[in-house]
Amino acid sequence: MKTALTLALAVALLFPVSAQAQRAPTITVMTRNVFLGADLSPAINAQTIPQAIDGAGTVWNELQATKFAERAVPLAREIRASKADLVGLQEVALWRKQTPSDGGAPPINPGASPATEVEIDFLAELRKHLGNSYRVVVVQEEFDAELPVDADGNDATGNAALSGADFDARLTMRDVILVRRGSKVKVGKTRRGHFRTRFEPTIAGLFKLPVDRGWASVEARVGKRQFRFVNTHLEAFGDPKIREAQAKELTRGPLKTKKQVVLVGDLNSGVKRHNQPERPGDDLAFKALAKFGLKDNGAVQSCCYPSLFDANAVFDHTVDHVLTKPGLRTVRAFVTGKDPSARTPSGLWPSDHGGVVSRIRLRR
Repeated sequence: MKTALTLALAVALLFPVSAQAQRAPTITVMTRNVFLGADLSPAINAQTIPQAIDGAGTVWNELQATKFAERAVPLAREIRASKADLVGLQEVALWRKQTPSDGGAPPINPGASPATEVEIDFLAELRKHLGNSYRVVVVQEEFDAELPVDADGNDATGNAALSGADFDARLTMRDVILVRRGSKVKVGKTRRGHFRTRFEPTIAGLFKLPVDRGWASVEARVGKRQFRFVNTHLEAFGDPKIREAQAKELTRGPLKTKKQVVLVGDLNSGVKRHNQPERPGDDLAFKALAKFGLKDNGAVQSCCYPSLFDANAVFDHTVDHVLTKPGLRTVRAFVTGKDPSARTPSGLWPSDHGGVVSRIRLRR
């Protein structure tokens, strides 16, 4: 009996409880805003129809200049190098066009036909360069709108009745979840939804444009340990109380579970340690999630380059986050997309954001 007790004590000394706790598995997650390709403000903020059509031309020409087909190469390289088990992508745009212009599409022009000719599909480009390393788990479509475009800035060309519109351009925004092939993380049921609270600018003082944003989630497990992975993109424009309300919708929706939760995404919000707020109220959404009990497991300084062509640009604040509930331990976290060697042959950064990669330890 004494010998058995002595052996048991020896085993306890060799393998303490802390070591047992360390056997809880780690997972690596990533959030990556790939940049839709253009600033939409010239079209969204237009005061007249001709200004909106000219603004759409500015947007379209910027899209061409920011060459996603080039940027997809370093973005895919980043994702593969991260070896993230799960990746949440934002601004995975689908751009389509229609020639000649018939005046846009609903809700701007209820009688017109939506554009269907694909100009560039960001997801298809990324998948081409990711190869077999990752597969798509869920795609959530968000904002979808179309405007006439005067791309050459000449009212004498194109549709004279539409201030020289050369064609119609349609943007569909998407958020995507990827899983690494061969990952120990197994994925199951997916869910997705739109926020009830949304930004609704009035274009040219005439047309209200609903800007849908939302979230997507997947039930996941490593062995017997289950967790929910949620990807989101909160509103960037308008009153910051809009994104605060969207954050609170998350706490009443996909984040409301007894499972361990990992939330990733572009929250367009942060707190003082992230060099936030940029403007009064920019911290509201992050604080709402922190009050709900989410812990910050990310890396700071992931945003934002004012121009993809600016070789000297640096990240100076944080809107891209990895958050967990109950709070999980961060093993390592870092930011991608800031190494000059990742710039494309045209001198473009992969995105105006950096990616945030976090290796975290699940609870037992």
